[in-house]
Amino acid sequence: MGEADGMELIYSLVGYPDETEWLEFKEDNSDPVRTGRDISALANAAAYCGRAYAYKIWGVSDGTHELVGTQFNPYHAKGKGNQELLMWLKLALSNNANYEFAVIDHETKHFVVLKVHAASAQPVYFDKTAYIREGSSTAELVPGSAREAELWRRLQSGNAELAVVERDLTSREVAEILDVDAYFELCRLRRPVDLDGVMLALCEQELIRRQDNGRYSVTRLGMLLVGKKLSRYPELRKRMLRIVRYAGKGSFDIVGDTEIDKGYALALPQAEQLVMSMIPAVEALDGAFRRIQTAYPQRAIRELLSNAVIHQDIADNTAGPLVAIYDNRIEFSNPGTTLIPAERVLNAQPKTRNSMIASLMRQMDLCEEGGTGWDLIVDSLEKAGMPSPVIKSEGGLGTLVTLYCDCPYTRMKKSERKNAVYWHACLLYAQGESMSNQSLRERFGLSDEKKNTVAMSRLIKECLEEALIKEEDEDAGSKYKRYIPYWA
Repeated sequence: MGEADGMELIYSLVGYPDETEWLEFKEDNSDPVRTGRDISALANAAAYCGRAYAYKIWGVSDGTHELVGTQFNPYHAKGKGNQELLMWLKLALSNNANYEFAVIDHETKHFVVLKVHAASAQPVYFDKTAYIREGSSTAELVPGSAREAELWRRLQSGNAELAVVERDLTSREVAEILDVDAYFELCRLRRPVDLDGVMLALCEQELIRRQDNGRYSVTRLGMLLVGKKLSRYPELRKRMLRIVRYAGKGSFDIVGDTEIDKGYALALPQAEQLVMSMIPAVEALDGAFRRIQTAYPQRAIRELLSNAVIHQDIADNTAGPLVAIYDNRIEFSNPGTTLIPAERVLNAQPKTRNSMIASLMRQMDLCEEGGTGWDLIVDSLEKAGMPSPVIKSEGGLGTLVTLYCDCPYTRMKKSERKNAVYWHACLLYAQGESMSNQSLRERFGLSDEKKNTVAMSRLIKECLEEALIKEEDEDAGSKYKRYIPYWA
């Protein structure tokens, strides 16, 4: 840390009216035990308060915040047993302690900045004891206390969305990295007239963070939503939404391969348009009008694109969201398994790894309210007379959702028919209804002929035997039988 950067940070911090849990001022106190305890306390307090760093600054009066200078120098100071302070601290602190000292000479005065990184995974210990700040005081973190339990909870629920991808940016540099105009337009918000107002709005949504030195950090959330170029950062290159078009039904001949190198709020509309242009379409007569009829419902495509980016494991750098288009199917894949069983994605309490991305995307009308997306997907496929989606979610392999193109009942495989029965029962149950022989015939586009009624009865019986569905009322007569999902 050079003199200019160091003094910029000091001037920014002395602007706080009082010391805080993550900020301490001292003039000349060089007690090594006190320094070790403070490193533990500041690291744990930073994690508790959700801050990236905490600070202790020598050379500032803790009462008036006057810049008085200090005689303390960590590189000349000693720990216990006359050992060099830095080595003594390293041995006395737990291995997860991360901190650095900076010595700054400004004009005729000498200052020392101790920058302590927030604890990660577990509390930071000094001499086998954990400490924490309480107001402006350092205290032992009492084992078994509510404060210790809350610290552990916060340490173990680290938010990958808020990880910082770039630091020390000016407001102009932030505006060059993030598409701030698109953000305000998509959120239907009026853009502030000056950059300071823009930065404040972005900070409120945690797309960026204001640093202690007055500059800004861009979070992963900000880049993944409205970043202009994800490939700017190596850790985000796998997060780009990729769309591949294959010739035929196999993965041998690629005829189109596009990676959309921008945040998802900017990429999803482009991706939807690109996918719809790549799938088969026919011109159909609707009375006196000619209409383009695509092989897949656009509503289902839109929801599955959103699902692939919202529910991915953004900490997994081995793969990213991918759409693979074949002549007979489309596959939507993403790293990370579903957080609920795959067969319960419709009608279960929704869960997502990336709640902040999901919340902002809903605000931008880029996805449905939590829990309704799968209703729309299944419903749109049923109305189009298509097979229901096939969902596979396995640890280490991520999640794969497959849509098969238009296929009438007579050409469906038995497994596809049973899958359609299950999802039809789920959809009706979500709507407060239950499945019947008639509703199933309508789902498959079959007439009321006796042969179709018999075929549906046989299919329902097979699904009952495989425990995909169950009778809603076991005492109902055969003519009035209705069915619900097995888990209902």
